[in-house]
Amino acid sequence: MTTRALPVLSPEIDRILRGLGHVQPLEVAVAGSAGSGRVYWRIGRAPDSHILLVSHSQDADYDRFLSVSRHLRACGLDVPEIFGSDDSARQVVLEDLGSTLLLQKAHEAGFPGDGNATALRDAYLPALRALARWQEVGTRDMHGCPDLVNRVFDLGPLLWETSYFARRCAEESYGLPPERLAEPEILAELHRLASRVEFHERRLMHRDFQSQNLMCRGGDVWFIDYQGARPGSRWYDLASLLWDPYVAMPMDLRRNLFEQFLSLAPAPSVDEAWEQLLDAALQRVMQALGAYGFLSRRRNLPWFSRFLAPGIEILDATLAERGGHVALKSLVSELRGREPLPLPE
Repeated sequence: MTTRALPVLSPEIDRILRGLGHVQPLEVAVAGSAGSGRVYWRIGRAPDSHILLVSHSQDADYDRFLSVSRHLRACGLDVPEIFGSDDSARQVVLEDLGSTLLLQKAHEAGFPGDGNATALRDAYLPALRALARWQEVGTRDMHGCPDLVNRVFDLGPLLWETSYFARRCAEESYGLPPERLAEPEILAELHRLASRVEFHERRLMHRDFQSQNLMCRGGDVWFIDYQGARPGSRWYDLASLLWDPYVAMPMDLRRNLFEQFLSLAPAPSVDEAWEQLLDAALQRVMQALGAYGFLSRRRNLPWFSRFLAPGIEILDATLAERGGHVALKSLVSELRGREPLPLPE
């Protein structure tokens, strides 16, 4: 049981749950929550349990989640089945994919830290296979879902990501003055980076393909939190997976897993693909750092602040691997020499 109170169920949701064999009093436990404010409840016990998603009234992606879920499921991709919803109450009954996140597999392998690289590699291979299939099937069929193709991960969102990093991480979390972040050399490098990523080959992106959004089930990896899916860089999801600060794997293992991915989804040039992946990784790590700053300071979720320093280290190492970016490298070195500001009371 849980100390958090289950919201009042709508009559429609109660009817759906009773049809699935769940009768009052319900056995419930919190199954997870998201920075967006969504809460997931497990109703009943495995193997007969289901998940109740409870969203909030300001969740702009609620309708999109439903349409994208149904489309991806119809395409045969590994997303949870929807058993029913009450859209006025913003409550959805979903298939229960279990409770084993890919992040748990990483922890079992000793990451973050000096872990067992072979064990982590083996745990990540199903995720690579799942991503390759997502890109193949999802890209082929995405035009059948307007909510997938009505957002494109092009220059605007890419520049938003790096401005998010500058404001929420560098300025608000580390105290750098806005004028430092607005220096022409930094802005020019960030614009060139975003322009390069914009012109990567486009595939269907999950948009948040990291270890807390991938469920391990029966030797396969299933997807959750995909409501941000859209066309964009074919390398962004792989970068999200391999440059995940929650795991912080070493660069040589990233390279090894990248080469494994190429055996599933080939590219014309290995060296060019690696450079493109590094560019996508720079974008992604800056986005993650912005999110950690925002969630810890603006959403009062202090747990996320612990990933600021590891994220800065990952960004620095990725800049060293990629080369160039003199102004950005100087900025990141400055951040490495600082401690995050105290969180607000």
